[in-house]
Amino acid sequence: MGNAQFSGAPPLADPDLCIWFDGRRFHYQHYCYDRLVDAIAYAKIDQRRPDYQSLPLPLTWEQWTAPTAEETEIMMAFGIVYEQGSYRYREFRYDHLEHALAYARQELAPLSIEQTAQVTSHD
Repeated sequence: MGNAQFSGAPPLADPDLCIWFDGRRFHYQHYCYDRLVDAIAYAKIDQRRPDYQSLPLPLTWEQWTAPTAEETEIMMAFGIVYEQGSYRYREFRYDHLEHALAYARQELAPLSIEQTAQVTSHD
């Protein structure tokens, strides 16, 4: 849900600066950025350094995609939203939809028989 593993050269957002995009974040060397302009700004500064050494692009990476229509329906039922490459449930942010769903299901699960007995015995 939401991402897939790929091999080979990642998709370059700026080939001259070796900045690539995984569908969610921009990557330069070992750094991640939410905005391409920030990645470009740092790459330009970094590459002007006399001791600059380019790192190779990763051999594998995760390609992030927006949720499908089916996933969006499931998310709506639990109050999960997709914002800026992350799944949000209440105040929590998740990289993977299945993690957000697991917590939402756990939180919304009905009380167990033991918990119900404890609640009614206190009345």
